[in-house]
Amino acid sequence: MVFAFLPICLTLMGMLDKSFAQWWLGRVRPFKDVVPEKLAAEHEAMHKQQDYNRNYADFLHGAVLPSVDDLVKVLAKNHIIHRVSTWGNQLSLRIHLAWRWGELVIMQSHEDCVTFEHHIITEGDKRGEDSAEDHSHTYDLRDALPAMVANQELQFYLGRLAQDLVEGEEPPEIPPGETSTHQD
Repeated sequence: MVFAFLPICLTLMGMLDKSFAQWWLGRVRPFKDVVPEKLAAEHEAMHKQQDYNRNYADFLHGAVLPSVDDLVKVLAKNHIIHRVSTWGNQLSLRIHLAWRWGELVIMQSHEDCVTFEHHIITEGDKRGEDSAEDHSHTYDLRDALPAMVANQELQFYLGRLAQDLVEGEEPPEIPPGETSTHQD
């Protein structure tokens, strides 16, 4: 049994302080035997995780990426500043406008769900105080997601980004000391 731990011990010794590695192995060796029921539960959890990961990958490659690609083509054709980036299991789409920008982050946020996070940031004096609006929509990955979910989320994001972009007419200036006379 000592030989089974030799590679682990050598690896730990290279990674950690020697005295700590010896202390840690001394503490965990007596508890290394796991009951079969617990191992079966762990194997089942790993199998489910693989299903969730497969459903996320299928949704991402079959629905999200094609929809984002189509949107990026429209944005580029219309000279709208945008950026698409990835990090880990996240896909981010950022669109910049004159005094507003938005970001849509798509990720497998928990083992069994995909989340669409919508962040809309309004900046500058024109709109008053800076503001941020955040929304998150989460979908279960226990079953395959329909492709229309990706399109609905993109439309929701784009709709929120474009909301309130129309500027109303400036009210007429009222000279100091005068009151507004509004007649209908």
